[in-house]
Amino acid sequence: MKSFGVEPDSVIFCTVLSACGHAGNLSYGKAIHELIRKRDLVLDSHLQRALINMYANCGAMDLARKLYDEFSTKHLVVSTAMLSGYAKLGMDKEARMIFDEMIEKDLVCWSAMISGYAESDQPHEALKLFDEIQLRRIVPDQITMLSVISACAHVGALEKAKWVHTYVDKNGFGRALSVNNALIDMYAKCGSLDRAREVFKNMPRKNVISWSSMINAFAMHGDAHSAINLFHRMKEEHVTPNGVTFIGVLYACSHAGLVEEGQNFFSSMIDEHGISPKLEHYGCMINLYCRASLLRKAIEFIETMSFAPNVIIWKSLMSACQVHGEVELGEFAAKRLLEIEPDHDGALVVLSNIYAKERRWDDVGLIRKSMSHRGISKERACSRIEMNNEVHEFMMADKIYMRN
Repeated sequence: MKSFGVEPDSVIFCTVLSACGHAGNLSYGKAIHELIRKRDLVLDSHLQRALINMYANCGAMDLARKLYDEFSTKHLVVSTAMLSGYAKLGMDKEARMIFDEMIEKDLVCWSAMISGYAESDQPHEALKLFDEIQLRRIVPDQITMLSVISACAHVGALEKAKWVHTYVDKNGFGRALSVNNALIDMYAKCGSLDRAREVFKNMPRKNVISWSSMINAFAMHGDAHSAINLFHRMKEEHVTPNGVTFIGVLYACSHAGLVEEGQNFFSSMIDEHGISPKLEHYGCMINLYCRASLLRKAIEFIETMSFAPNVIIWKSLMSACQVHGEVELGEFAAKRLLEIEPDHDGALVVLSNIYAKERRWDDVGLIRKSMSHRGISKERACSRIEMNNEVHEFMMADKIYMRN
């Protein structure tokens, strides 16, 4: 277009900025931004939003914020783009700050904030915001409901999950395939396999995500045989499994100790269905070998991987070695893990325990001194309980007393 001497307008610039964001090409996006400045184009709300989205999609929220602060008037769509950028990167505090500063709010910005909380470690905040839009009589859409269902799944609150399901059916969202798929996952994570199965059974239409969600639900609850039977039934229905489906059946085999079945599924995934294994599939297989005390087999399997093992894989091997008393291999796994993540509290604690068991007190002292110096402590465990439609979270060693 440039070679033909045609001058781009704001619509073209918006389109090219969108392409830069999708491609993650920050340098090209910055060059386009500079070109816009040189041409003294008026930054209307569409161009402002395109620039913010480009920087956000490239992970450059500092540049997006710098630009945003230059705008004398903060248009709703521009503020929503800024909020969404923070939310997608898990920067909830920054997203909420933008959200609270917005005088005018529409459903899109409410949904963006709910989605941000739902996918972070604050799903309860997503549910609070959903309660608030109910009070404000704002009618949610399908995107909002999917985020709310996801938040329920992360919290694990069954009573709230039941209420959300009732709301979904009452307001006509229950006919949507994606909503039903999300409900299966929600009920599975809230501990109700029967309700997940009921949703699956009553679905008028199913896709590969539906089948995979139900297989994963069975696997999550330790019902390996039902997961495997459903996988075979899925194939009989001529539904082609995908990578997520195989994560479910491999996970099921791992928890049931079905080594031979797991090996067969892994092979069929590659040979029969042409699916290239990802780290999650390798992780399931290594976990399968570790649970079956086949630790040497696990390390051999790691050596066959076409890419570098991640923290989860080394952690699985390290934990299994600790359980089965494989000191040498456990030390090896812990050190590999620490090469990837030097401040991993679990690996340092396990390594310290391994040395203590071997009475290598000097090494124990070095690790504990290093942890103290770097301010590393073992992450505290937490539990959640649901009472009176509220979810309460308790950290290990909390001293909270409940009175009548």
